[in-house]
Amino acid sequence: MLSRLSNLSRLSTLACLGGAFLLSTLATGCASFKLKDPPPGFIQVSESHWSGDAELRMKAPDNVGLNITTFENRVGGTLELWADDLVKKFAQRGYTLTKQTAVESANGVAGTRFDFRYTPAGSSMSKFYTAVLFVTDEWRVVVQLAGEAKLAKDHEQDLDGILGQIKIRGCKAGERTCKGPQPGDFTAIAKGPKVAEEAEPAPEAAPAEESEADDAPAG
Repeated sequence: MLSRLSNLSRLSTLACLGGAFLLSTLATGCASFKLKDPPPGFIQVSESHWSGDAELRMKAPDNVGLNITTFENRVGGTLELWADDLVKKFAQRGYTLTKQTAVESANGVAGTRFDFRYTPAGSSMSKFYTAVLFVTDEWRVVVQLAGEAKLAKDHEQDLDGILGQIKIRGCKAGERTCKGPQPGDFTAIAKGPKVAEEAEPAPEAAPAEESEADDAPAG
């Protein structure tokens, strides 16, 4: 099954690029996102895509995980709406939002960065989890970086590097979805309990799969 999926995804990528397939380019899905190179020091753990829905997982030697996950957008889905859904679901799981920042992809698609802190159940070690959400007419792309809280600053440049080169696809001519507007400030209200669920974000388990699930957004 994995072999069949891999073959189909390669054919899909070839079709999207008109046959000009570049081995040095991580082009995930037909029109979801494009990333030339992983950050220095990260290795690719896995890559999967199916008709645009995609996931690219990477990991650093210090066990910091970096995931890029894509989901299909729905009619009426906006950055404001999906940001509200993401923050509410993570607050319910015990994550505390510490910072919210407006960002842009390399090709000018509006996004929002959310920085969370949490402590897994049964542990006293604080963790960081950063999610950058992009919403286009076709896709929802989430860039996720997670690990021990003390390592957050060490990997700040990695996230900046990805945002400086990632291209988000799926914008339709005449539509304004890709330009925002930005969601309101959630930092004053998104305060979860001190102990989070046992579900650490890492290349093996990306929480955004829950927060960006195909069910209708909360609220």
